[in-house]
Amino acid sequence: MQKFTAVLLVSLAVMTLVDCKGFSRDKGRAETEVEAMSVEAAQPVRRTMAESVEVSGNLEPIEKADVYVQQSGIVREVFAKEGDRVKKGQLLAKIEDNEIALSYRQARNSFELLRDKYAKYQELYRDKMVSEQEFKELERSYHDAESNYKLYQLRLNNTELRSPLDGEVVAKSCEPHQFLGGMEKAFTVARLDQYKVVIYVTETALQRLKPGQDVELRIDAVDAGLDGYPHRGNISEIASQVDPSTGTAKVLVEIPAPPEGAKPGMFARLKIITALKPDVLTIPKKALAREEPPEVWVVKGDKVELRELQTGLSDESFLEILSGVSPDELVVTAGQEALSDKSRVRVVNSSNHKSGSTDSSPPLAGATAEPGKEQKQK
Repeated sequence: MQKFTAVLLVSLAVMTLVDCKGFSRDKGRAETEVEAMSVEAAQPVRRTMAESVEVSGNLEPIEKADVYVQQSGIVREVFAKEGDRVKKGQLLAKIEDNEIALSYRQARNSFELLRDKYAKYQELYRDKMVSEQEFKELERSYHDAESNYKLYQLRLNNTELRSPLDGEVVAKSCEPHQFLGGMEKAFTVARLDQYKVVIYVTETALQRLKPGQDVELRIDAVDAGLDGYPHRGNISEIASQVDPSTGTAKVLVEIPAPPEGAKPGMFARLKIITALKPDVLTIPKKALAREEPPEVWVVKGDKVELRELQTGLSDESFLEILSGVSPDELVVTAGQEALSDKSRVRVVNSSNHKSGSTDSSPPLAGATAEPGKEQKQK
């Protein structure tokens, strides 16, 4: 009986040990599977990239005019408000003119009387019916009356504030019954069918610019949801000198067809492509694990390592690689958020990955593009 009990205990111990080892193997296998995180990866791709100058500025109307008060007085009536479309010569506001109108009528009557009298005296003087002194005195009186008449005519006309151009009222600073002094600004009228942006570029960038050059444009306030630079303009003027205090030069960019919703003062981003650089080794910007300094996760076997890069040109989607990654290496492009050094990974999309853990998902766009054809230049 004791011998049977001993054999039974030994058997139970062996079975327990075997079960523990099996459990340990299963646990280790499970932990290994958990540690191998799924990521997407791609090899660097050679493509043509654009060298560009990127600057910013604010929208300004190409044609704008301020309306100043020429004749001080009380505002009788205002006929336009901000946002109104107006025609050249359209009446915007009227200054009280009662006293000026009375003086104008008196000056006109005096002028007309002296004009008729002067015409008669010219005939009499030719016929030597009046003396030269009498004629000269009347002539002076006539010219004085004419000047006085024209002065009050001008003052009366100046009580009317009119638009100097076809456009839109973008500013108004007068109200009925308000006193306006001479040379006080009352309105600003601008054409809003064309805009300009004044930018300042470095002397190095200046060498790569020329009048007529195309400019790509983005207006953040109206381009929400749109990628890149969806609008176009061109360089119309380039300063002939560099400001020595700033090291920059003034450049004027015209936008002949601004997008709907564009308004004066809106912030605009501009990109001027100055050259195309072919056969550039690139990776997607989304592959960056960190921007400063630029780092990416590189797949080595079934693990990853963090690699610092030297970068060059960049655009909205891609980054030029000068050093840090070779063309045949795999760079993690998605799923890198939870990675750490030596993390085990399973590449789920790249046909270039040699392990048996790849699936049939298509590679990332551009992963097998031909050099020089990968990026459409705008």
